Amino acid sequence: MGLLHRYRPIFVGILFLAACTAHQQNNTPALAPTSTPILSPTSSLSWVEERVTFSSAENQLSGVVTLPNQPGPYPAIVLISGAANEYSNLRSGVSSAYLTDQARNMVDAGIAVLRYDPPGVGLSTGDSRFETLDDRVAEAMAALRYLQTRADIDPDRVGLWGVSQGGWVIEMAAADHPQEVAFLISVSGSGVSVAEQQVWGVETQSRAAGLSEGEVARAVLFSRLLIDWQLSEPIFQADNQASAAQLGEGPWQDFMKLVYEPGTMTAYESLQEGISILETIQDEPWAQALYIKSLYLPQLHRVSAEQAAAMKRSSDSDLLIDPKDFLPLVTSPLMAFFGADDQLVPAEKSAELYEQYLTQAGNKNFKIVVFPDADHGLNGAMEDYWQVLFEWLGELFDTKL
Repeated sequence: MGLLHRYRPIFVGILFLAACTAHQQNNTPALAPTSTPILSPTSSLSWVEERVTFSSAENQLSGVVTLPNQPGPYPAIVLISGAANEYSNLRSGVSSAYLTDQARNMVDAGIAVLRYDPPGVGLSTGDSRFETLDDRVAEAMAALRYLQTRADIDPDRVGLWGVSQGGWVIEMAAADHPQEVAFLISVSGSGVSVAEQQVWGVETQSRAAGLSEGEVARAVLFSRLLIDWQLSEPIFQADNQASAAQLGEGPWQDFMKLVYEPGTMTAYESLQEGISILETIQDEPWAQALYIKSLYLPQLHRVSAEQAAAMKRSSDSDLLIDPKDFLPLVTSPLMAFFGADDQLVPAEKSAELYEQYLTQAGNKNFKIVVFPDADHGLNGAMEDYWQVLFEWLGELFDTKL
């Protein structure tokens, strides 16, 4: 049964941007899985690592498998990173210190762990900048299935670990492939929709920055406008009209007209006009939590006319994603962690929704933990995180970890 715990005693994601998710095809031929041992500076005592290659769609992905230095076959976990970094616009891969730390700690519990470079990162081919969440699900399953082919892995005990946006990815994968995903570990995976999380994160971060109520209102209004601008059918129009009326004159009025009264403007013309308006507010203190300068504008400047035409269709598929549509289908054993001081994900509400949805699914083995003094990456509670995780995995595998 589900248990909701609160403990007293790395990764930090960013707002998910769905403005530019038009999928780009990669023409690199897929190669057969390969593995080559690699040297690790401290691998001689408890673990060894292998550089591996596996295929996902048309991409050749490079990764590292960390293995216990003892006889197998082992249960195994695939590490699924969060959203792209706001500055590099790339997801974390093999070289991530946070993912490496996760792998080398988990292996002490007798578990093999795969971390890998996403498309376009490190040695992997392709381009992850234009992936949808469905693309990411397919990628996660390709990694899991690769592990299942290995003689040193127990194919019936391969699970997925995901942080931040990766939490959505692993849960969607388990909902679609319940017979293949043996278990799930979610770290700061939101229980609310992508759109709701974006607005909540902007408001929470703006308040934490000490902005006035008027500045917070401007930031929240623009966060909702940015979402409606990307969707084929707006979801915040009434709220935005009420907020804009209270705030009076300002750049939000021009953006309101662009979003709700586009006339005969083409998608690309709307894109260019939107960029012009966003450039006027990018340095405003109240716009910092919107990531306009570091994330939105660099992304939007790269969008071609062809991509702009497809942008709204792909944005609908991502911005409207809601765990209520897939968590009630997840029957795999699940361990979910949250930090109460998270400024990106509503931790308490998400924990309650996880409890509700997994109970609805009839899931007989899930545990939900909220650490009161931890943030999005669980900083402030890592010692407790490892203790709880190892206890849960030990019970799952019926072993003493």
